[in-house]
Amino acid sequence: MNIMKMFHFAAVFFIAGIVQAQVAEPVTMLFAGDLTLSDNVERFVGMRTGYIFERWKPGKEADIFMVNLEHPVTTATERVEKKFNFKMSPAYGAILHDAGVTLVNSANNHVFDYGLRGIEDTMRYLDSLGIPYTGIGRNLQEARRPVIMEKKGRKIGFLGYYGGGDFAATRDKPGFAPRYTRFIVEDVRKLKSRVDYVVVNFHWGVERAPLPDDWQVALARRVVDAGADLIIGHHPHVLQGIERYKGAVIAYSLGNFVFGGNSMHTYETAVLKVSLSDAGAEVDLIPVSIKRWQPQPSTGDARESVLNLVRDRSFHFPENLFLTGAAE
Repeated sequence: MNIMKMFHFAAVFFIAGIVQAQVAEPVTMLFAGDLTLSDNVERFVGMRTGYIFERWKPGKEADIFMVNLEHPVTTATERVEKKFNFKMSPAYGAILHDAGVTLVNSANNHVFDYGLRGIEDTMRYLDSLGIPYTGIGRNLQEARRPVIMEKKGRKIGFLGYYGGGDFAATRDKPGFAPRYTRFIVEDVRKLKSRVDYVVVNFHWGVERAPLPDDWQVALARRVVDAGADLIIGHHPHVLQGIERYKGAVIAYSLGNFVFGGNSMHTYETAVLKVSLSDAGAEVDLIPVSIKRWQPQPSTGDARESVLNLVRDRSFHFPENLFLTGAAE
């Protein structure tokens, strides 16, 4: 082989190797449950905005880090009459950035704690922070609109829904995207044609329940049938099981992440990690220890305790995350 042919062969091999490496590089996503930077967190942290994520910055280890933001971002003082009202100071946007939060779900039962003004303020402040949000909008069309992110040549679409009621968005009123099956199926089918991977957030279920209700399982599977690849659940404040269904993953509840809505500042929880590559989606459960409001990956007995808990709450599903060994 003459020198020119050798050079050509080497160049082609080198370029092919670069292309292959680029294609094979996975998109890494982390999903956490309820993030509530109010009340007890706010009283403890004050203006030390670097405190919460001092030990671990999840978003720095992933291309996408999504949480359920369990309150409006507002300075409003007029509350809706209900048992618990949460709100986040706009100054705590620095905490979201410190954590590396890429986008949030805002379709939940606390986003309207300070009425329509709270919802409108939340959109305005999140827009100013450059943090996209799912599940709320200035009208129903906007609330149902997906967030689409492109990372490493792959498009991922996100949707979010919560219940119904007075603060659900309508044709001409701001609010959250209501959890109506007809809307969800329609939205997922449309989104599926535009992206490589569809993520649906549901704020649902019974608080403290170890297992989802039958209607949740039926709805989740219906939405997977429509084209969803991953369903992320939150609201029960505890970890529930993780089902595999027709190749998709359904995490019924990721519990609390950093939750200032009560005084418990030290506990165990988990985040879900998804690595999306040409070979498909690899899903893992990452146990997390919260200590005086600071999260970090669990080790030792704490890690095994979380894995055992979610494993036990998953085994009644015909297929689950643990049967594949992915979460081991």
